[in-house]
Amino acid sequence: MTAANRRSAPGATRSDQGAAEPLPRLCEVDLAALGVHPPVPEVPVERDADHRIEAAVGGDAPVVLVAAPRLAGATLALARAARVLLGDHRVVRPDPAALAGSAPLSGPADPALLALLDDRPDDGSVVWLDGVGPALLAALLTARPPAGVRILATVDDALLHPDVTRTVPGPDVALLRLAGELTPAEAARAGARTLGGSVDVGAARDLLLGRTAGGPRFGRPSRRVPAPARAAVLRAAVDWSRLGVPHALPTPLLARLALAYARTMPDTVPTPGVEDLTRAVEELVGKGGPGRPLRRLRLPEGVHHVPDALLTVTADRLGRDGWEPPDRLREVVGDLLGTAADRAERRTVGVLAVARGFDDLAAALLRPPSAPDAPQALAPGELYRLGVASLQSGRAAEGRRWFGAVLDATPDDGSWRELRGRAAFWLGLDRDADPVDRRRHLELVVRDGPPRDASDAALLLAGLERDAGRFDAQRGCLRAAVAAARSAGDPGREAEAALDLAHLDRHSGRTAHAREGYERVVDLVGPDGPAALAAARAVADLDRADTDTDTDTDTDTADAGFVPDPLPEQRAGSAGPPLPRGGDDATDPGGPLEGPSDRPAVPPRAPSPPG
Repeated sequence: MTAANRRSAPGATRSDQGAAEPLPRLCEVDLAALGVHPPVPEVPVERDADHRIEAAVGGDAPVVLVAAPRLAGATLALARAARVLLGDHRVVRPDPAALAGSAPLSGPADPALLALLDDRPDDGSVVWLDGVGPALLAALLTARPPAGVRILATVDDALLHPDVTRTVPGPDVALLRLAGELTPAEAARAGARTLGGSVDVGAARDLLLGRTAGGPRFGRPSRRVPAPARAAVLRAAVDWSRLGVPHALPTPLLARLALAYARTMPDTVPTPGVEDLTRAVEELVGKGGPGRPLRRLRLPEGVHHVPDALLTVTADRLGRDGWEPPDRLREVVGDLLGTAADRAERRTVGVLAVARGFDDLAAALLRPPSAPDAPQALAPGELYRLGVASLQSGRAAEGRRWFGAVLDATPDDGSWRELRGRAAFWLGLDRDADPVDRRRHLELVVRDGPPRDASDAALLLAGLERDAGRFDAQRGCLRAAVAAARSAGDPGREAEAALDLAHLDRHSGRTAHAREGYERVVDLVGPDGPAALAAARAVADLDRADTDTDTDTDTDTADAGFVPDPLPEQRAGSAGPPLPRGGDDATDPGGPLEGPSDRPAVPPRAPSPPG
């Protein structure tokens, strides 16, 4: 194809004379047109990395990538440096999604980009890519543009996760990173200003939450489509984009996914049908162009819908409190990426789901260790969250593998006490585990877990010792359970453990100890509690048997017989990093993990492991 034919291809810009208009110079394009969210700050926050970005743009590397969390200023910093240092260069701004993840300099779909690469001006040219996706990022990291062509791109730094992008930057690529928070020096220069603080996301938030019909930024939708239907369509498109699903999203699939999202929205009464959601797609796309919430692209694999970048930013800010993807999304993505050839893409989507807080989706897509395609660089807290999500979905064996990965990924030096203790607790509930491993995990909880977890683990150990006939060892476990429950400030749990200990002392002939234990139970819960009533009945039995004349050994020599291994004492000091957040039900394996009540209470006898 000749240069003239390329210029006349569909999508090329034309003048009234029929010739393609010359590409603009970089200095002629305003910052908003380069992807900076309006209002563009008159005085941007000065970042410590600005000089490094300027050095890279003014240097010899033909590809410059700036990675940062969304709204951290990456686009603004790169655009300012480019306009100053490369202002006389011609610039083309292809839609990153329209490149469909192909190597941008070998088979691009954008006609203007084809023309630029064929007829490069003598004063140089720039390819500007704002917000590239995972596949395009991998291509850019090894790109070698023709002489005279520079590629400047921004990327969400979540895509630089080692399990998402494993490609090492090539010799022609300069990769720079911006933090999502200001350093003390940056904050001092910024004063009261914050990163992205001037960007108004209110209209996007209302649109995603179904609170309004739209706003000035996104046009004025008609009243034919209710706001919740519009929100459901946008949520589906936003999540598809945020997860980097490497497949087109045509209208029929988008509408059916939106139906699943609509069913999760409490304000959607009645739930719109597929026809209503299809109309919502057409309305949101409109005639295309700027100011529309969705844009429609025609990619080699089909029609695709891409949401406005401000919608994805807003969804990230809403976080996991905004919404959870429905099961339908998990099913669709799982089917699309279900073959062995798609394992890398499946892992990419799963890891991005972890980054976005979609733990249920991530747990369904990712294979836990020691699967060959399991993620290798997840943080210990993320591994724990995936274990909780697997348990909630009824995949107990899979959950235990994630919890085992937590222990493998963290040192046993006290720096990860609470997280290791919680993971070991769930492993200790597995009745089918090797007894030696199960005991080791429960002892770890007694030593490092929160006091209530330690009490529960000691009760479970007491049951193991009872079943093995090691009653002195059982006594030591029950005493540890009493002490841990007292430390947790849980009189009910302390009374349960004390009652079991008193029963053991009674049947072991330690009558005086038993009476003291029963009295302690009554002191803890009052005379009317179930444990106190059981204690009173036991004391009455003792009185009737008139056993006060004592076969009681009444020494502590038996207590020293906690064999074969004594329980470790609670490790002193900080419990380590805070636990990651889980689900919303405190009676559930995935309940709030900030405190000790993130799992069901463990009964003193015959505890039932999950699954």
